[in-house]
Amino acid sequence: MIKPCLALLLCCVTLGARAGELQSDLDDAKTLTLAPLHWKKHEWLRFAAGVGVVVGTLAADRKLEDAIQHNRSPFTDSFARRVTPFGGGRAMQISALLIGTGWLTHNENVLGAGRDSLEAELWAAGVVTPLLKDSFGRARPNTGQGTYRLFGFTISNPHESFPSGHATNAFAAATAIAAHSDGYLIPTIAYTLATGVAFSRVNDRAHFPSDVVAGALIGHAVARGLLAHHARVRVAPVVMRNGLGLTASWSMR
Repeated sequence: MIKPCLALLLCCVTLGARAGELQSDLDDAKTLTLAPLHWKKHEWLRFAAGVGVVVGTLAADRKLEDAIQHNRSPFTDSFARRVTPFGGGRAMQISALLIGTGWLTHNENVLGAGRDSLEAELWAAGVVTPLLKDSFGRARPNTGQGTYRLFGFTISNPHESFPSGHATNAFAAATAIAAHSDGYLIPTIAYTLATGVAFSRVNDRAHFPSDVVAGALIGHAVARGLLAHHARVRVAPVVMRNGLGLTASWSMR
């Protein structure tokens, strides 16, 4: 779902970037890639807990899917049509809107929310989830090939049910945006939309419940990892004016 948009995302993230910002992007890539090598005990325990949740959901996939399909209705189908885009292009549009709004209003927090959410979407749904999709090769529910049918890694693998890219993208965006928000309103809206996306993918038989749970955890974890890294390297806000207007440094995040 995100693969065709990788080039667009990269352009958006680096558009107008200075050398220091590009260096920050490379630093983020290195940090995310090598993060497991530096995890402490509590981080491994958190990872194990996440795996446990996914495995537990996997064991209940058939019953959960049957229950959701039993209660499927024109209302849930209509809801799914309206909400699903927030796990794809709509989420990226919101991130771009936040970037534009923050840039025009000189609001560093809004700009940071847009940039962090877009970068989290890129890494979570554009890199991590596609690699796992190709590695597991799980058949989607609507193929009728069974709940636990895995084809493993093959060239041009058509079986990409696990994890859900839409759920990954929605929760990556929601986590980053919520982290830049005070109070409960915006986080509640963001996570409600993300949960709606996850439900919709199961309603439409595009994914099993464990697919969307795994995607949600991946999106949340990647966004939190990026936010934590940005917090560690944050310095005093740097705002530079040039002939084209306001340019905000990545150091503001």
